[in-house]
Amino acid sequence: MPRSRSALVAVATSITVALVATVPAGAAPTTVLSRVEGRSATLFEGPILADGHAIRAASDARGRRCDGTNNGAHPTAGPTPTATAVDGMAIAGQDFDAKWYPGFDDYFLTRLGPDFQSEDDNAYWGILVNGVYTSVGGCQYRLNAADLALWVYDAFNERPVLRLDGPTGIGEPTAAVEGGPSTAPVRQSFTVDVGQPLAVHVVGKVSSGEVGGAGGYGDQAGVGVSPVATAANGFQTVLRSDPATKITGADGRTTLSWSTPGWKRIKAERAGAVRSNRLDVCVRAPGQADCGPLPADARTRTPPPPSVPEPPKDSSGGGGGGSLVDGPGESAPVAVGDVRLSAPRITADGNPTGLVGVRWEVLSAGSGLRSWTIESRLRGVRGARWTRQASGTTQTTALLDLPIARTSQLRVRFVAASGRTSLRTVGEVVVPRDDRVRQLRFGGRLSRVADPRAWRLTVTRLSRGATLRTRLAAGRPTLVVRAARRAARIELRVGRRVQRLTVPGRRDGRTIFVSGRRRTAAGEVRVRVLSGTVAVDGVAARP
Repeated sequence: MPRSRSALVAVATSITVALVATVPAGAAPTTVLSRVEGRSATLFEGPILADGHAIRAASDARGRRCDGTNNGAHPTAGPTPTATAVDGMAIAGQDFDAKWYPGFDDYFLTRLGPDFQSEDDNAYWGILVNGVYTSVGGCQYRLNAADLALWVYDAFNERPVLRLDGPTGIGEPTAAVEGGPSTAPVRQSFTVDVGQPLAVHVVGKVSSGEVGGAGGYGDQAGVGVSPVATAANGFQTVLRSDPATKITGADGRTTLSWSTPGWKRIKAERAGAVRSNRLDVCVRAPGQADCGPLPADARTRTPPPPSVPEPPKDSSGGGGGGSLVDGPGESAPVAVGDVRLSAPRITADGNPTGLVGVRWEVLSAGSGLRSWTIESRLRGVRGARWTRQASGTTQTTALLDLPIARTSQLRVRFVAASGRTSLRTVGEVVVPRDDRVRQLRFGGRLSRVADPRAWRLTVTRLSRGATLRTRLAAGRPTLVVRAARRAARIELRVGRRVQRLTVPGRRDGRTIFVSGRRRTAAGEVRVRVLSGTVAVDGVAARP
């Protein structure tokens, strides 16, 4: 939260942003805030009429869905950070490039406008919504009205993300947690008289790329607050060497004044930091009431109509192809007091880091939630107890660290502000022992390859005659496999018991479970490939 500001006589011609809870299903395009901070200039900034729609990267041969329904993230479509940034680039006469990851049903952006990522410098594009790094990709995250989607070049090298505040309010929406409302009213324009000082305050958040929480904002000393030059395509350059530049003190504050009337634009910038939002200032001449309408790019703009056809619903990508769900939960919406939520579901959001994702969405906010708690219990283990895994208030996603090589049951308890509760079954999930760990001993012809839909992003391909040995708990010994187009045959040996099983072929390459007979005790399991190729993602014991 910003510190209280000193009083200043300033007439409001401000943009006031009021965040709302959700975007209704089937809603018309929604006004959101978009900002794209490139390598050396701001590539887009301002309110934009947005909705989710298909987009196509410059190097991609086909269009991709980008409307918040990607990877099953939301049941209904709406505006997304990536589609909104693409729309902003279209307004500026620019395009984008990205790599499509089917397992996440999402793009990984490599270029916006003229600015390419740099692997040598570890300079990649990243997204913040209302000042918080998102826990999912930019086609999965669905924006609410008046949300700020900020794309940052070189987002993960711990550069402070600057925010420029005026004498009242804060310069752009800033939430305490992912999906939360702004912590203070937003005001982005001010009016002063010629010669009258305008007090500004520069704060910053360290941008290490952490997800889910905004962290603290601190005063930023030694930052230049400078005039802005806007090109014909809307690109903004901060004029740091302009004589009008003012440097913030130890408290992050400074004042500016102007000797000529008209609209003035300022931003904060410092080497090693992400430049700030813009403030628009009307400087009135004596006897002048105002400066006229806001500059055109400070008003809501409508992007060109989308030119990419909507892909079929079943062809936008993986659609959860890396899912490890082993048993469905309840599908009906959750009603707790006057709050309505979609049914919580297990997702592949955490697959890259070996975590299990759970998400839901707010259908009707009502008086709000007091808390939620996710619990897990090992399936098929006598006397297993429910264990708390995660808790929160306004967040609608969680990543869980669950027992390895076992099947866990999940449930979530919601508590409304009124005190009413609802306990909902989420489902069952298999957490594999990853193919790279030393507890899995391979032999024969094999290769390890990257797979963006796999658990921890790799699989080990076993050719005919290759073997795998490991030790598993009681239950059904299970091979977690990424399906290939052609079926394969394996031999599963547990003690003296031998089974020959088929690994079915699938064109979609999704995760499948190949399980043997149940056994009552832990022990060694051996697998040998009899024919075909098997892409092993891990092993586990199922009940």
